[in-house]
Amino acid sequence: MGNIDTLTEKNCPNNDFQAINSTLKKAYIIQPTFHKMDGKLVKGFSLASCPLELPQMAGAIPEDWQKTFSHEYFEDIDYNSDASVIFITSPSNDILHARDVICKFKKKGKKVIFGAHEDGFSEDILGEVADSFYRGIPDKENVTIMLNDALNNNLQNYYDFGHNFNYPYDYSVYDGKEVNYIHVQGSTGCLFKCEFCRHPSSSNGGFFKLREIDCIIEDLKSVKKLTKYVAFKDPNFYNKRSHLVTLCNRIIDEKLDIKWGAQMPIYVGKDEEVLNLMRKAGCRVIYIGFETLNQENLDYVNKPFKVKEYLPMVRNIQKSGIRVVGYFMFGFDYDTEKSFEDVFNFVSESKIAYPLLNILTPVPGTPVFERMKQEGRLDLPDAETFKKTNPLYSIPCNHTYFEPKLMTRKELEDNFMRLSKRLSTLKEVWKRSFNKIDVLSFIFLKMNLEFRKDHKRLKLQYSP
Repeated sequence: MGNIDTLTEKNCPNNDFQAINSTLKKAYIIQPTFHKMDGKLVKGFSLASCPLELPQMAGAIPEDWQKTFSHEYFEDIDYNSDASVIFITSPSNDILHARDVICKFKKKGKKVIFGAHEDGFSEDILGEVADSFYRGIPDKENVTIMLNDALNNNLQNYYDFGHNFNYPYDYSVYDGKEVNYIHVQGSTGCLFKCEFCRHPSSSNGGFFKLREIDCIIEDLKSVKKLTKYVAFKDPNFYNKRSHLVTLCNRIIDEKLDIKWGAQMPIYVGKDEEVLNLMRKAGCRVIYIGFETLNQENLDYVNKPFKVKEYLPMVRNIQKSGIRVVGYFMFGFDYDTEKSFEDVFNFVSESKIAYPLLNILTPVPGTPVFERMKQEGRLDLPDAETFKKTNPLYSIPCNHTYFEPKLMTRKELEDNFMRLSKRLSTLKEVWKRSFNKIDVLSFIFLKMNLEFRKDHKRLKLQYSP
């Protein structure tokens, strides 16, 4: 047959060339799963949410290429695939597992490209074993460039495409899968430059790009065939108010009848008009990164919010008929034991539907990481140390990979575990889930019971 890089129409009869070229033009797109805290790969038959990156890449494969795909959560990866090019999407979920997947395909002589990662750390570790990686969101034209380079043995070390997401994603990748809700994309980037956030480290914090409304609507129609529940993946769905208003009105006009949630800043609670419009368009949940109830912490990490506004803004959101899910992190430089008590009281008083707790993980490329590195406080100052330590990107994170300022590591982790225990009692689970009784109450009951299970798993591994 000859080598790929020497195979042309000049040295191969036309019919044979077309047949061979068709055989070569196969792409296999893989969304790896991840390890849980017990070290086992997460597998199952029903997924709480389906990642965005698999349909994103599937939609960008050119029409003259065959494509197959695998979400490892649902099915095993086919390491005997006859595809000539392998795409690994969203490897940040578990970098070292993604590395193992890449290595297995490389041993079989495959061209492997990874992308859709949200941090520079992935590039340091996976760039050593993959043939290439891409930054941003490539469209058909961009993917065609990578695929042709792969066939011609001319892959670049990396490609930087920006965010070219104005095309319909291919949600047929989830046909026949039992799913609860699916991710859709409305924008990338964020107005803010929070110094701990890994999104700015990969997309220049302070900037954002809006997706065309027609593309979003087309994706929502595709997703509606699989489920009526949608989660927008945007870091900040309230980046531009007019874009959100236009989208909500289109959802209403198109009579899509979907139920959705999105991540937004707390100050959306001041916008009664938008809250009511979102509710009418099907919004039922807003995810808010409260992070901390200490104003000094917020100021120190450049998060431009006021703690004193948290509670009234949450109540405004709830008044519109939309529930609130809250993210909280511990280990900021002004955290003390009181920080944990403050969060417990806030979760109880605000009646948020579900709390997400983590100890801060300094991510390479963020100002928090660089500051702690300069101060000599990091356990994982580089990719090589990361590989040796082998931390897993799983949730919840209760391990401290740095030296806290106002507490010892043990005090930080002990207080985290105590808070997790208090919030996982059946009384608290029931109170959060059924603060308002409707269909979503039972979904949040399931989520809160999983929170309780996570605490029990953490407890088994924790050594006070």
